[in-house]
Amino acid sequence: MITLAGVAFGRAIGGTVIVESIFGIQGVGRLVVNDGVIPGDYPIVQGGVLVIAVFYVMINLVVDVSYLYLDPRIRRG
Repeated sequence: MITLAGVAFGRAIGGTVIVESIFGIQGVGRLVVNDGVIPGDYPIVQGGVLVIAVFYVMINLVVDVSYLYLDPRIRRG
């Protein structure tokens, strides 16, 4: 269940452009596409991808660390 929650959060972060476009929310996804990719402003694209990647890595870190506390087979004896 924990792994599935981590994957679901990763997909939610990856789908920010679609969600922000549907609901008209200003966020990182629309910033990267509308202000970065379309006009060719590559530092905005790099920064947005960096922010999304850091969130993705942090979510995976939380999932991995939570296994230490929840699964006794992983703990060292």
